[in-house]
Amino acid sequence: MSTHAPFKTLVHQRCGLHLEGLAEARLSRAVASLQAFTGLADNTQLLKQLTSDTVLFDHFVSQLTVNETYFCREPDALNWLVSTYLPERLAAGGPPLSIFSAGCSSGEEPYSVAMMLFERFGERAKSLFTLTGGDLDQQILAKARQAIYSGMAFRALSPDFKARYFSPFQGRFKLHESLRQWVTFCPFNLLNANESHPGGPFDVILFRNVSIYFDPQTRRRIHHQLSQLLAPNGILLCGVTETLGNDLGVFELVEDQGVFYFRRAEQSPTVPTAPLEPPMLTMVEKADDSIEISESASKTSSTDLAPDASLAQEADNEQADSSTHQLHTAHQLLNQNAFNEAATLLEALLKQQPWSIDTLVLAGLVARWQQKPHVAYDYFKRAIYVAPECWPAHFYLAELYRQGELTDEPLQRKQRYAAVVRLLTTAPTSSGGLDTIAPPLPPGDARFLAERYLETDSTTLASTSTSQGVG
Repeated sequence: MSTHAPFKTLVHQRCGLHLEGLAEARLSRAVASLQAFTGLADNTQLLKQLTSDTVLFDHFVSQLTVNETYFCREPDALNWLVSTYLPERLAAGGPPLSIFSAGCSSGEEPYSVAMMLFERFGERAKSLFTLTGGDLDQQILAKARQAIYSGMAFRALSPDFKARYFSPFQGRFKLHESLRQWVTFCPFNLLNANESHPGGPFDVILFRNVSIYFDPQTRRRIHHQLSQLLAPNGILLCGVTETLGNDLGVFELVEDQGVFYFRRAEQSPTVPTAPLEPPMLTMVEKADDSIEISESASKTSSTDLAPDASLAQEADNEQADSSTHQLHTAHQLLNQNAFNEAATLLEALLKQQPWSIDTLVLAGLVARWQQKPHVAYDYFKRAIYVAPECWPAHFYLAELYRQGELTDEPLQRKQRYAAVVRLLTTAPTSSGGLDTIAPPLPPGDARFLAERYLETDSTTLASTSTSQGVG
């Protein structure tokens, strides 16, 4: 791979793309394609031409990213944006409000927002909001402007939406012209906002499912660039699985109704920190509800560390041991139905470690037994934001709907149970991201129950359809 190092450096300097690991295979294919296209086998000459020819460089970059996107991706965040946040902003000040999709790829994200806004506000939406998409890849922008899609782009879009906003076109589907013209697209380099001139300032910047291509240092640079485009009271919305990776101190992280977003810090914010590295402990619950903890043999010896590092390590270990002990105590209190005491202890733990999966799941269970389903919902949702593989949180979110503790949302309920099945089919013994406590129910039982509930839903639906004569 050393022969491609200069290409990596050039792309990283100009675009910030981090071409390591699996991305190296794409880089090799892109260089081979470039050699065939230019007829230059010598990498030095090829790099020289690539550096001076912007059109050629754009063509090269378009082969380095995976433009995998679809309509209404991560709908919870979009629903909150359209149904809660934007109406509140409209009530607080005059329109129009500006929305920018940074790294918009082939346009599914800004068009999704357009459809959802049109659903809520009708024709007025076009006077209330401006929608812009920006991307480095000129070829993918051309596709976005055409607004012609097929296949997997519609995987999460309801059939009603598809029928209302798309028309058949040459074997595919084309977005209605009024919405296509509403959304504008422009070239945009995340590392140089001033050079790209996407407009702004923007009230909402969507930077979702893009940061996977950038290392933390580059993401911090991007945040500073985006801050120049963000209105003083605007927000930055990242992808569900990227939230913690974008909590870099440039913006303040805020939560509302289970949705996390970033805003400008009005003063030096207390930014939630990532959880401490989990202690190397194994917990075994016995039949008599006592707990036995054994230390892993792989623990680093303090004698291997320098004096200052050794002291720091000891302090970290003491804090971790204290947190672990408190977590076990809260677990025991839950098992003893001492819900108020458990809730108080877990609240203190979350102030220390706001992103602890174990603490969030336990807090959700406690809130549920306290008959506070909305509080439980928020805890489980936060756990999924931190660890999408947290199948216990998915399972108990579905249970809140199925048991009638929350107003049932059949689609949400089915999606949560389906997530449990998918995760435990892939990894049947997974702990779901829990490091210290055991899962609240065995993985095999959770998968069996989730499959059973999904099967029951399907049977009920088929029975209802038959009785109503629906073909």
